[in-house]
Amino acid sequence: MNPNVTRGDNAKRLIDYLYGPGRHNEHINQRLIASQAGIVGEGRPYFRGAGELRALSQEFDAPWTLFGVDVPGGHVWHCSIALPPEDGMLSDEQWANVAQRMVDEMGFSETSGKAPCRWIAVHHGPSKGGNDHIHLVVNLVRDDGTKASPWRDYSRAQAICGRLEKELGLRVLDRGRATPGIKRGELEAATRRGRPEPERLTLARRVRAAVATTESEADFVRQLRRSGVIARPRFAKGGRTDVVGYSVALRPTNGAAPVWYAGGKLARDLALSRLREQWPGDDAASAVAAWTERAAGGERRRAPAHLRDEVAWEVAAQQIADVRAQLAEVPVTDVVRWCQAAQEVAGVLAAWSGRMEPDRPGPLARAADVLARSAQRPLEYRREPVSGRPGSMRGAGMAVFFARTGGTSAWGEMLLIQQLRNMMRAVHDMHTARDERDQASRVRAEATGELARLQQARQQMGQSPGALPTMGSYRDHSAGVERGEPRGNDHGR
Repeated sequence: MNPNVTRGDNAKRLIDYLYGPGRHNEHINQRLIASQAGIVGEGRPYFRGAGELRALSQEFDAPWTLFGVDVPGGHVWHCSIALPPEDGMLSDEQWANVAQRMVDEMGFSETSGKAPCRWIAVHHGPSKGGNDHIHLVVNLVRDDGTKASPWRDYSRAQAICGRLEKELGLRVLDRGRATPGIKRGELEAATRRGRPEPERLTLARRVRAAVATTESEADFVRQLRRSGVIARPRFAKGGRTDVVGYSVALRPTNGAAPVWYAGGKLARDLALSRLREQWPGDDAASAVAAWTERAAGGERRRAPAHLRDEVAWEVAAQQIADVRAQLAEVPVTDVVRWCQAAQEVAGVLAAWSGRMEPDRPGPLARAADVLARSAQRPLEYRREPVSGRPGSMRGAGMAVFFARTGGTSAWGEMLLIQQLRNMMRAVHDMHTARDERDQASRVRAEATGELARLQQARQQMGQSPGALPTMGSYRDHSAGVERGEPRGNDHGR
């Protein structure tokens, strides 16, 4: 059950939209299923024609019009509450109870001990994606002219929906681990620009990949810029010596303006304060120098000698196996350390995806995105520092970025995929033990789907090198990476 909260000041326009055809003619049998007592006549679910809708809007807006109260952000509080398509449909009576619970627990009704707010709940046909849903519209100016508080309305609405899911026997969503949703405008912009996905997703993976393949904040900044990302710092007020945040954008083409995202808006675990947990004891002066230096897009990064050989894949696989063995001793109640482990394995997958699937996201990218969700700490754990952690997977991240690929490396790549899938199985089991079934299902689907088939293909290549083509074209698009001269049968280089 997903609530989406917006605010505005034009009740008439919103009500006309709810009773209109919708953007895709999906609004059918539009009807009022619940409202504040007395706001409309009893047994009056249907409103037809401009006159009736105008009267409903005026009655809804009456306290705001009468008292002339200014509500910052808008007095019209709109919450659409939708079910995932697989949850089916609720009856009008059930949805009416959902709406009543929402206004009661949000403090908008007389149960708050204050004057009630005027509100209506409208039900109509499923959305274009097949989601059964209602629209709840509340006037934040109470009947006595005082203002209702929308403080933390989104998180409070999420918590209410979580309780309702359990009571109604619906699938319980793992809201605490959600990453920012992709908006319709971002999808449309990606299509216009000919990108395979919204820039926000690409940027999040590139940030994760940079973290997974660097050992300091300064290296992280430089690697971000090598990967086609523009990165700029946010300084503390009053100076330019204390970097407290950052923003990133993909390098634009055809003269377009860059679209910037703050690191914490990509995902909570990508905020600079959280990233710095990866580099304890880092040199702050070097980091500031890297943030302020002019980016050198063509700067090359030389691979460490021990990572230029095919055996690096097997070493990386063993490192992942070692971390998984250590995680076996970490209780599922230690949410912070499990999130840290999920963040690191998501980074390894993101780094490998950037090399293996440079032009179009594939199974590695999707697995990275799912594990990125597992890396998000639920609300009650967000301020807790990391108190000990399983071994770092940075060596594996460096290997997938630098190691020679093709030919005899196929067997090592297969072993690494196997160990990454084993890590995903461990994360799945943690979610299951914590009754986070929604995220457990996501992780399982990725681990047993295309990633398993990719492992099988690599195994067949290892048994008969060169017999199968590599996935996609497996071209090495890691920008500005220097590996030395190729040796032997180095397919896909």
